[in-house]
Amino acid sequence: MRKLIVLACAAVATAALVAAPGASGQDVGMLSVERGRGSVVLDLRGSVLGRLKSGVLRVTDHTPLDRFGEIVVGRDVTEERVGPRTVVYRGQGLRFRMLGGAYRVVVRGNGISLSAVGRGVVVLDGEPRLPGEDAGVYSFEGIDCGLEPLSCTPLPEEPQRFVLGPRAARAQGMISR
Repeated sequence: MRKLIVLACAAVATAALVAAPGASGQDVGMLSVERGRGSVVLDLRGSVLGRLKSGVLRVTDHTPLDRFGEIVVGRDVTEERVGPRTVVYRGQGLRFRMLGGAYRVVVRGNGISLSAVGRGVVVLDGEPRLPGEDAGVYSFEGIDCGLEPLSCTPLPEEPQRFVLGPRAARAQGMISR
């Protein structure tokens, strides 16, 4: 199973490089989130692959006329179109894939596990049930947090904004709720 996940992440990375015209390996960033509880907001051009144990997934396709689109499956999934380019999915055991294109993806709930490759902005906000409790981990360094969780950083307990792309511009500081 782990080999399949690593293979899928490699496919996401390759698709993002192909989907981002003029992008080289230095122009795109990588994000890995594992065991997340809270919210992850991605506004990017690239690819996202993930799962959500239970919660809400909101996807806005910024490029609805291209050949790329989201794929979302799971148990007890409800799908609600809230705009011409936005769909909200609710349920348990959600698995989602957005390869290529440009998206705004908002993941809220628990059991967030995702990999993203591309360029854009990410907001991470961990919400532990109790103070000091684990809210999950993340990495922008190309580390798979599912395989190496001790090499990853705990999700921030206050919303924090990051740039997904060149290393020099990555940390952008705190934002308000």
